[in-house]
Amino acid sequence: MVLDTLDTQDQEIVDNLPPLSDLHTSYGVQVNAMPVSELFALYERTGFLYPDKAARLTPHIEQVRENWRRMLLGGESLLYVLTAGDEERGLASLAVWRTTYKGWMSQHLVSEGNPYASRAVMLDAAAGSILNGVDESAQNWFRPENRFPTRVFGSMVQTIGESHSSVHRHAYFSLPRKISLPSGGGVRTVAYNSSHKGALCAIASAARGNVYVAAEELTKDVEFEAVDELYRRVGLRRTRHVWLAYRGNKNEPIGAAIVYRGPLGLNFSYLENRCDLLLHPNLPESEALGVVSSLLKASSVAYRDFELDVIPVITDQIAVPAMLKLGVEFVRHYCQGIWLKEGHPRFYRHVDRFYSKLLVRAGKYDLQSSLVS
Repeated sequence: MVLDTLDTQDQEIVDNLPPLSDLHTSYGVQVNAMPVSELFALYERTGFLYPDKAARLTPHIEQVRENWRRMLLGGESLLYVLTAGDEERGLASLAVWRTTYKGWMSQHLVSEGNPYASRAVMLDAAAGSILNGVDESAQNWFRPENRFPTRVFGSMVQTIGESHSSVHRHAYFSLPRKISLPSGGGVRTVAYNSSHKGALCAIASAARGNVYVAAEELTKDVEFEAVDELYRRVGLRRTRHVWLAYRGNKNEPIGAAIVYRGPLGLNFSYLENRCDLLLHPNLPESEALGVVSSLLKASSVAYRDFELDVIPVITDQIAVPAMLKLGVEFVRHYCQGIWLKEGHPRFYRHVDRFYSKLLVRAGKYDLQSSLVS
């Protein structure tokens, strides 16, 4: 009965959306209307570039700006920036970029105190994913101590359901590229080829769940050949490299390193170039150090041409003690929120309800001027 109710509500959302051709006008949103220089200035004004993040970004800011400009040359095929509001009432912006062939990352949601504009860009992006019908997944990343995104996105699984969404807390580490790592005794690391697809999906599912496997398209184009072709059209690259860890001659993987490479600074925390370090949740603590060290050592070759002196590593709690023992710097915690295609209408409804309640409490919600819902 509950599922039937949700399905009906989903259909109501879809039925009341504007035509795709009228999407942005209906929400009062502009696309790629703000030059990169003005967009970055907005990030600074709103405090999105807080001191720690700005310190890591500033030395490479010119290259980052150029990468954003190149991405925008692809129209809406690689990166699009949604803006709403005005200088008088305050602007809001949301950037959305292609992380896999049919998956997108929403990021850098900023607002100058205008909840109407924030709601507009969020709903516009969600509606676009529903209407174009080809986006298989979407994701966002947020710091768990940041109350607003945690309240919005941290609770979305309650609306969307565990079959089509997930929110997982991870640890973000900064691995020096020149660090000397010990060899893991009894651990065998293997570079990925197509014969390892089943093993990769098994360890990824055990460590992060089936929603992660689907969203990261690990059952399809593991090495990103298709999405890399899209990036090449604007003179950039998007690749992925994988290493698996085994116990000696055993055939079941106990860990994996999934290395994402892309245009530097596309995400201000460098998540476009992260290494996802996965350990099997049943791995004994006594073995974790060897597996972590072996995988980091093997996967470091994918960063030989990396512009930074450190590698961003995302891992789960099970690997944290080993990372600290190796002397790797812990930076912060991050949550990765994912919702699949089947969950797009419910994500839309979740965001719409959240902002509606927010505006009601603020005494600002006007039903006559509300957006499509």
